[in-house]
Amino acid sequence: MKTKTKIWMIVGKIIGGIVRSTKAGGGTTLPGKIIRYFRPHFVREVVSGLNIGCVLVTGTNGKTTTAALIASTLKRANISFVHNRTGANLLSGIASALVREKIRELKRSKELGLFEVDEATLPEAIEETNPRVVLINNLFRDQLDRYGELDTLAKKLKMSLEKLGVGSTVILNADDPLVSSIGSNLRCRVIHFGINTDIYSLEGLEHAADSKHCSNCDTRLEYRYHIFGHLGDYRCPKCGAKRPPLDVSAESVELKSFEGSKCLIKTPAGAVEISIPLPGLYNVYNTLGAAAVCLTLGVDLRVITNSIEKFKAAFGRVESIEIEGRKLVMILAKNPAGFNEVIRTLSNLDAKLNVVFALNDNIADGRDVSWIWDVDFENLKGKLSNVICAGIRAWDMALRVKYADTGVDCLSIEPEIGTAMERLLCTAGKNETVYIVPTYTAMLEARRILSKKGYVTPYWEE
Repeated sequence: MKTKTKIWMIVGKIIGGIVRSTKAGGGTTLPGKIIRYFRPHFVREVVSGLNIGCVLVTGTNGKTTTAALIASTLKRANISFVHNRTGANLLSGIASALVREKIRELKRSKELGLFEVDEATLPEAIEETNPRVVLINNLFRDQLDRYGELDTLAKKLKMSLEKLGVGSTVILNADDPLVSSIGSNLRCRVIHFGINTDIYSLEGLEHAADSKHCSNCDTRLEYRYHIFGHLGDYRCPKCGAKRPPLDVSAESVELKSFEGSKCLIKTPAGAVEISIPLPGLYNVYNTLGAAAVCLTLGVDLRVITNSIEKFKAAFGRVESIEIEGRKLVMILAKNPAGFNEVIRTLSNLDAKLNVVFALNDNIADGRDVSWIWDVDFENLKGKLSNVICAGIRAWDMALRVKYADTGVDCLSIEPEIGTAMERLLCTAGKNETVYIVPTYTAMLEARRILSKKGYVTPYWEE
């Protein structure tokens, strides 16, 4: 590593320490922003010294959880790695992670970079890291004011992946027709994963389904079954394009609400029954993607299974918090497809629900909140007891819930997220569960409030 790079790492470490000491944040992006301003290729220079290479994890939903699943498995496999575990997934966040964690690891003989990457940042991240493995989990409509249309984004991702050589591996969700189309005609190795059972098939495409047409000929796709959104087993009736064969698959799935799921996973290394301690089909996909990455890195299947079964959710993603005899469950939902899967999980619970829906429209959320009208709140009919709508756009959320005609017993508005949580917890009885379903910055705000009260640790300290 060049002397100037080492000096900037020390400078970044000092900046991060100052930010954390003033309680202005976790120092997850500012050190990287400053360093990259003065040394634009800092990430490339440091990553070149990682002798196992880099893994990049991207996709609209599930990046943080999938990367955390991989990180948990790498620990059990005794593989040293650097990880932007706080979810700061732009190049500045990766640079900050290298500053924060790499200094501790300089004496290790083997080292890997594990980086969650924003979809729009992936081309630049590939350029800077020359990754050994790239995982793309899904592409859903999300923050159109930042990303543009999905087809345009997919073309950019494909162009960047075409630069990878035969030594790299690209792992794709085969059930997403747009993601699987990215894998055609690449020089590198391509691995596909997906859910190979129709037991939880939906009757038809949801409003949140995005990639409904063939990427080759623009003909509307036909589905043998849908999992959620536009994911499932599809084919094009005109050109014959179809879901590719699965290398890593879930052959049977049994959902157990918030307890998680059980499934049989088939891999090139063998088949194994596994209990996933995370709810929803979306977390089955996250697990399959993580398993595929770890197998590619040579981790034993038994180690992978053991790690997944003992995994704890990343902050804000199905996070359970005990508060004075009551339980608060926080479930991030930041776009229609992800929100619908949260609703599917909630609707399968027996009791009527006390819920805070927290909607923000900060830059990290996307300014346009019209997407909430593509969320199927109607599927919560008869399931809602007390609902408080919170956040910057609380009134928009309340209007959407009202028009869904769910039969909610009590619907109210409280823009202050902390007050909304406190009100709902006060009305809940002992041992009852309260749910908060926030968008991204609303989740960070809720955790900041809970952290100040001592109920959770700051996410950068976990």
